[in-house]
Amino acid sequence: MQGGFAFVYEAQDLGSGKEYALKRLLSNEEEKNKAIIQEVCFMKKLSGHPNIVQFCSAASIGKEESDTGQGEFLLLTELCKGQLVEFLKKVEPKGPISCDTVLKIFYQTCRAVQHMHKQKPPITHRDLKVENLLISNQGTIKLCDFGSATTVAYYPDYSWSAQKRALVEEEITRNTTPMYRAPEMIDLYSNFPISEKQDIWALGCILYLLCFRQHPFEDGAKLRIVNGKYTIPQNDTRYSVFHDLISSALKVNPEERLSITELVNQLQEIAAARNVNPKSPITELLEQNGGYGNNAQPRMSVTSVSQSSKPAGQLNNMYNAGLTVAECDQTYGGFFDILRGGTERFFTNIKDTSSKVIQSVAK
Repeated sequence: MQGGFAFVYEAQDLGSGKEYALKRLLSNEEEKNKAIIQEVCFMKKLSGHPNIVQFCSAASIGKEESDTGQGEFLLLTELCKGQLVEFLKKVEPKGPISCDTVLKIFYQTCRAVQHMHKQKPPITHRDLKVENLLISNQGTIKLCDFGSATTVAYYPDYSWSAQKRALVEEEITRNTTPMYRAPEMIDLYSNFPISEKQDIWALGCILYLLCFRQHPFEDGAKLRIVNGKYTIPQNDTRYSVFHDLISSALKVNPEERLSITELVNQLQEIAAARNVNPKSPITELLEQNGGYGNNAQPRMSVTSVSQSSKPAGQLNNMYNAGLTVAECDQTYGGFFDILRGGTERFFTNIKDTSSKVIQSVAK
């Protein structure tokens, strides 16, 4: 993305010692500014669900006030020090994850998506992947990164011109990750609707990955995705309870896929049969990492606003923003009114420490 960056810091309230995640976004394009504001609005709307990262507050200044020459936005959320993708890397040499742990991880992920799809109109995440699943200090899954989310659905038909299809395809490419794209997003000439069912396909990919430690479309090959060509290991018995769910999510025709509510209901039935509370903390995640609340130097992601599929960089620095709890817990009247009067201090602190902590990722 031209001239746009996002950085994530660990922030701490110097009064209470409470920690937060602070996302700083820079943009010099009107369209990008709108996208950032939309991300904040989605977070505010969705916040409060136990499996979605908690929104705390937001602030902004215009490019005229910024020493970067770009508009600057701050997004303050709860801090989750664990990343599911890191957990999966750590347990890779130690053998398969238990079926019950897969069940809990996937159920809690689906509950977050269900909360999105229940909104009116439904909110589609569009970038569901293991990299966007965090682990709370209590050992529950938290969905994050709503920068690609949308309420827009597309319904291609034979009247669509090649130019219109190309424009939609370009917009989809900009906001999604190749391996997780559903067939209808790759082949717009199939004339399948492009709606929240694209999230169900991505969930099928996540469940497959949790079970078999590899992505069903690891190479992102378009032809295999469009034809739904993947294989479930023939000798697998450990995760056989999930085989039907995977195939029900990875249907080429989105109208044949399960809805999120059907998926959640089936997971609840599996949990009941196994005598598992799927909402409960995932002890295997906490045991593997020694409890996230005790980590002195959490690793923070640095990602580009454009949802680049490149691996995120890492920051290990503590960033003390000097926040007050009052700024975090207030009632919000509007995006640009949030933290009125406190914005300058936020950005002064960021500028004072930027040379120490900022790593930028840009395309």
